[in-house]
Amino acid sequence: MPIFHFHFQKTKNLKYLYAIRLVRELANQLMIFFLPIYFFNLRLPLVNRLNLSSLQEGIFNVGLFYLVTYLVCFFLAIPTSKILIKHGIRYGLLLGHLFYAVFVLLLYFSKDHPSLILSAAIINGFQINFFWNSFHYSLSRNSNEGKIGTNLGLINFFLNLLSMIAPALGGLIVVTLGYQTLFLLGLLVILGGVVFSLLLENVRVKDKISFQEFFTWLREPGFRRLAMSFSGRYFNDASISLWTLYMFILLGSTDGVGYFYSLSLFLALFISYGAGSFIDQNKGRKQFFLSGGFLSIFWLLRGFVVNIWTITILNAVDKITASFHWLFFDRSWLMRGKGREALSYFVYREMIYSLSAIVFWLAVALIFYFFIAAWKSLFIATALGVLLTLLIREKKEET
Repeated sequence: MPIFHFHFQKTKNLKYLYAIRLVRELANQLMIFFLPIYFFNLRLPLVNRLNLSSLQEGIFNVGLFYLVTYLVCFFLAIPTSKILIKHGIRYGLLLGHLFYAVFVLLLYFSKDHPSLILSAAIINGFQINFFWNSFHYSLSRNSNEGKIGTNLGLINFFLNLLSMIAPALGGLIVVTLGYQTLFLLGLLVILGGVVFSLLLENVRVKDKISFQEFFTWLREPGFRRLAMSFSGRYFNDASISLWTLYMFILLGSTDGVGYFYSLSLFLALFISYGAGSFIDQNKGRKQFFLSGGFLSIFWLLRGFVVNIWTITILNAVDKITASFHWLFFDRSWLMRGKGREALSYFVYREMIYSLSAIVFWLAVALIFYFFIAAWKSLFIATALGVLLTLLIREKKEET
């Protein structure tokens, strides 16, 4: 009996979606993992005029990039969704990959022309809308309810495997060959995703999406609670990107960040596969609440790490706990996206993420400008954000 077995329940699309996700993660872990460090070390003319400390200037560089990205992402969510409705989901995935490729090319040239970072941020907003709305819609549509946790667990096993290898490799490339070589390698990986996107069946969507409907949904108590859980998830994800920068400042080297992050992931690798199957069979929320509580505590502890070994141990324990918590969370919101108006649901989710990102990065700017203990303040805010994810429900009618 094989150890790993994919459940391609409905169509061949599912295996191509998995391939697309793995290619995407490889590119992300090679490049996006190190982007906060890259932005931190740039000198953007707009930020350079503000007479900030070197730490504040670096943080503002990072925040400006993501703030522009998610402003674009929010305001273009509806127009890009109408393109998906008109041309089909495969078209969205293809455009997502192509915009991602342009984004990486702009990063490549930004070393000599830092102002291109703002253009890259705008393009990044386009690719997020096209890719993730198309991907999540397709994943929910092609997964059976009884196996979605198992499938997510298996795909997360391979995602963690890539997360274990790619940061160390990316750090080595940055130190020996530079960021531009890393971006070129990432570009080649992204083009592999184009091939798998072409193999997908093109699915046409019948849906009506509008800002008016988005704000109507937000007036529903159940959707507001769901929106708060998505906001908490974004706070966690964004803080992880800043945690990479925090490790860089503490360790003083890019390759060291990659090596020790990879080492900590090794200890959590096999949890991902078993957790998915467990969640399908045991849908109680006790373990979910427990894991969320521990993750919140781990964020509080991050403000007290002092050396590479405490970082490694904390990362490892955090990843083991996160493997269960985020699998339960992802299964819940993906299952809630099944049914009519599915694309609306995923588009509005991305809009909530964008609004959460705007709030988060404005808060980061204020924290690092006014607070002395800025890192600890950030980790406390993230710990509270993780607790918000406990509001997630698989069905609208759940209380």
